[in-house]
Amino acid sequence: MSAPDFEPRHLDTVKPSSARIYLHMITGEVIYEADLPFINQLYTAIPFYPKWARHNRAFLGRAVRHMASHGIRQFLDIGSGLPAGGNTHEVARELITDPRVVYVDNDEEAVNRARELLTRHQLGDTTAMVDADLRRPARILEHPETRRLLDFTQPIGLLLISVLPWITDEDDPAAVLTQLRNVMPPGSQIAMTHVSLEDAGPEIRSQVAAGASVFAEASTPVTLRTRRQFASFFDGWTLTEPGITYATDWHADNPTDIDADDDARRCNFAATATLS
Repeated sequence: MSAPDFEPRHLDTVKPSSARIYLHMITGEVIYEADLPFINQLYTAIPFYPKWARHNRAFLGRAVRHMASHGIRQFLDIGSGLPAGGNTHEVARELITDPRVVYVDNDEEAVNRARELLTRHQLGDTTAMVDADLRRPARILEHPETRRLLDFTQPIGLLLISVLPWITDEDDPAAVLTQLRNVMPPGSQIAMTHVSLEDAGPEIRSQVAAGASVFAEASTPVTLRTRRQFASFFDGWTLTEPGITYATDWHADNPTDIDADDDARRCNFAATATLS
């Protein structure tokens, strides 16, 4: 991707976006002052939200390393969000020379920042940002950048980290995932996380429910699901060890450091799976 290829998208700087809020929870960065009232509402409703976001980010890194150590050399990261350090191509490069990565997001700020980053670091030969929406998988799969970088005869690492909660039941996430699975070659792996209240206590349930109602005011409402519903998203795949667990627990770098009393931990399911 050369510099002339980068064309910034129009930004809605007034209405809060889930991507900007998620970035703030990970890094503390405030992109627009208009986001602050919404951010403060979320802190009030869900005090552990930043920790939950960081758990997701850490899981992403471990999942990418796991995939790379099992022979995956190319990645499709859907709902990648705003660049926040520890991005997929950065983690993969720890183990692979020139991994191929296609990022996908429909948030204006995420698209702009990612494309500017890839241009500045001259990563266009191996990495791209596709402006698309998970709910329209055909656009992702048929996009010229996807076809340029990903070889669909070789295993692909499919990453859906904290994106399915933003897909409503009316959007039929199972059908979307089936379309993606059907084009993945054997040996491909998938990694997903999902917020849930199933294992949360009454107080936490109340907090997360309040936070979900706050998100209804943002560009994308959130949908909470159970462990069983999350498990159904892996239909057609073979779950890898340890199966469905909490994001903090999945191949934890330091298992002894896991905080059993961490409220964010019990609200975040995670798993990876392989396609036979």
